[in-house]
Amino acid sequence: MKAGLFAAALLVLSGFAQGYEFLQGYDTAPNFAAALERVKAEPHRHVLLYFGMSQFCPPCREARAILNSDAVRARWRPNYVVVNLDLFAPSAEEREVIDQVRVSWAPVLVFLDASGKRVAYARQLLSEKDALALDELVSQRRYAISPLGKYSAQDFGAVPAGRASLAAGPIDDRPRLRDVTAQRHMRLARADLLRLLRGKRMRKENQDWFLTLDFREGNLLEAAGHRKHGRGEMQGAGKWYVTKKGKLCLELNSRGVDENWCRHVFFAGDTYYLSKDLRPGRLVYRLVPDRG
Repeated sequence: MKAGLFAAALLVLSGFAQGYEFLQGYDTAPNFAAALERVKAEPHRHVLLYFGMSQFCPPCREARAILNSDAVRARWRPNYVVVNLDLFAPSAEEREVIDQVRVSWAPVLVFLDASGKRVAYARQLLSEKDALALDELVSQRRYAISPLGKYSAQDFGAVPAGRASLAAGPIDDRPRLRDVTAQRHMRLARADLLRLLRGKRMRKENQDWFLTLDFREGNLLEAAGHRKHGRGEMQGAGKWYVTKKGKLCLELNSRGVDENWCRHVFFAGDTYYLSKDLRPGRLVYRLVPDRG
């Protein structure tokens, strides 16, 4: 879909009232249509679609702390009109926008110019320095001359004019092991995992589901959850155990949820991550203590 057509589609879908306000003290709009109208009137600015989660997401809290800091907000606020979207509990209208943009993880920041064309995106911010560098890339329009894959994950410089829209390709928002090991981190041993999990409730996110897992005594597992797209729920039972080499294993198959695996467990940034192996490009999934 070309940039103009996709922007028009978002305009049709964007008549929702804004819910959870992730970024505070910014110039916000209740929907994409309102944000784009403001940016058309002030074309030196950009629209920022901020995809966060009101629950389940320690990295979202970290990104919000950075973006809501005085130093970053002072630099960012003049340059963007912000639309907040909640991936964990979206309204029906928000869900349609989320599906159009093809975002399934958080946090993700998508930047659009006054024509509604996607010009850059970022998957996660780890420091104020990252945030200021990203602002320089977008606000000074350096995305037009530099791919900067760290932020855009796409060589916009090689895309013909008018083609680098939100629909130009899926956003690679999935976290990978390299993102975890780039932070201060540790890999948990068997004893650490048993202390962490036995008798505890954890939340797990994968590409399709939000799951709540109860790690019972006797290696019993109880699970409940809902699909990310909002169309399906599950409740079931299985088992869990930790191998002598320190890998967490789950055996659960119920109502479309297939969680039969053994994974390494890493800890970084107040979040536990599950990885099938130790290759840097391996997808990882979050495992978060329930604060309940």
